[in-house]
Amino acid sequence: MGEVEERLLDITSCDEFEETKENNQGSKSSGVGQNDWKRWLQVAFFTFSTLAGIVASTLLGRVYYDQGGKSKWLVAALQTAGFPILVPFLVISSPKTPDQEARNPPSLVVLASIYIVLGVVLAAAGILYSVAIEYIPASTYTLVNSSQLAFNALFSLFLNAQKFSPYIINSVVLLTFSPLLLIFGQDSGESEVMGNENYVLGILFTLAASAFPALLFSLTQLAFEKVIRSENVKDVIEMTIFQSLVATLVTLVGLVITGEWATLNQEMLDYKLGVFSYVLVLVWTAISCQCYTFGAVALTFKVSSLFSNVVIRLGTPIIPFLSVIFLGEEMNGLKVMALGLALWGFASYIYQHYLDEKEANNNNNGSVGDEAQDSTEQLKISAF
Repeated sequence: MGEVEERLLDITSCDEFEETKENNQGSKSSGVGQNDWKRWLQVAFFTFSTLAGIVASTLLGRVYYDQGGKSKWLVAALQTAGFPILVPFLVISSPKTPDQEARNPPSLVVLASIYIVLGVVLAAAGILYSVAIEYIPASTYTLVNSSQLAFNALFSLFLNAQKFSPYIINSVVLLTFSPLLLIFGQDSGESEVMGNENYVLGILFTLAASAFPALLFSLTQLAFEKVIRSENVKDVIEMTIFQSLVATLVTLVGLVITGEWATLNQEMLDYKLGVFSYVLVLVWTAISCQCYTFGAVALTFKVSSLFSNVVIRLGTPIIPFLSVIFLGEEMNGLKVMALGLALWGFASYIYQHYLDEKEANNNNNGSVGDEAQDSTEQLKISAF
């Protein structure tokens, strides 16, 4: 009788184990679902920050030049000078978990080297942009700059081992070519160039201005994956602050060396909207540029450098659409088509990301279920 009672107790334990297993699987599935929603909300916030920053900074840049602004180096410096607004967020951001602290952090020399390299690349991208836009019309710049996503796809393939599914390829193609529609909506006067030599220089500077941001995002993703190896937003803020600090110092040195700083006072006095508006435009340009930079770096950290560039390309056709509302520009069918193609390309990438998340969750749930099933069978065997 004692042996029978022991077996009955073992079988009862197996039943209780199965019930506990089902509850654990349910709680794990619920936890995975909550983490997915939290991650998607973060991606949505960073996407909004990137788009809002790039749209606002571009519109303010147009206001700056249209109302009498002329300094290329000042514009380049403004693209990174807003980093102090992130310092409070660095202080109040959540501390690292014990698991993250247990990892071997990179040395200060390694981190400083990363920040310097990325900061110099960021400064070069801003300088090349401000120089290129002077040599060629805005329509031609938009045409050539659409190659940035293609550059990023190339860098992501070699530096980040990015996998290309049909949906991602569709997204890259649509977002690369959707800005080209904007070219056909420009006035013929904007297509006039200032001479063959300047035109060739403008094309070369624009190609470089397209390649450098693509390289920057791929190098940033590589640094997060191979060196920093962290999943804390605090590291994103630190990365944005320090690389922006380096880039600002580089552009300010250029502002002093070229002598443009000496003309800023007169430029401010001659500004058509007045001194107060001049300062206001500069301040909000710096803030909006920093929102864009932080959002782009965060998307690189959360998703990939390619996705970050996809979001940036989405902003290209949005800018002319919002220019109609805020700057009184004319709307035409080509702008609507360009925006529609960009949204289609963005949706295609998001759908692929959703499929990847779904497959990963199914694999995780399947592995948990297999492990629990094996444990149950072993208990039942030992019971008999």
